[in-house]
Amino acid sequence: MHDFINTNVESHQNETVFNLQICETNEFDVSLTKSTTLSFIVSKKNIKIVTRKWVNSNQESMIGKSYIIPTKAFHYFLPIISETEDELNIRVQSFGLHGELLLNERLLIDKNNKYNTKITTFFETLDENVNQALRGLQIHCM
Repeated sequence: MHDFINTNVESHQNETVFNLQICETNEFDVSLTKSTTLSFIVSKKNIKIVTRKWVNSNQESMIGKSYIIPTKAFHYFLPIISETEDELNIRVQSFGLHGELLLNERLLIDKNNKYNTKITTFFETLDENVNQALRGLQIHCM
């Protein structure tokens, strides 16, 4: 296993899914890997954010979190990206129509992958992509 980053978009009739998959090897023991999958599942009714993390592809060690934001409450995503010598720190915040904080999630990327532009591009275009998917679903479902 080696360090890699994959992004993809899955378009279905009732939803669009934006995926980011990151695999990082431990710098001291390359047989240890940490995998993270982040998915934004956009439907007409809600936006579901799912984070899954596990070590060495062992499903038993998986830690998962999910959040659901009703689309009627959603206004925009604000990614905040900062970096240190060792890691990339990404904070994704979502705000509602009246400025209320709906989501505040943090993702740490080890230095192995920190220079990969796929990560920053994924988050820099996230708000625009989600809003575009929502508009498409509203037109399609009318």
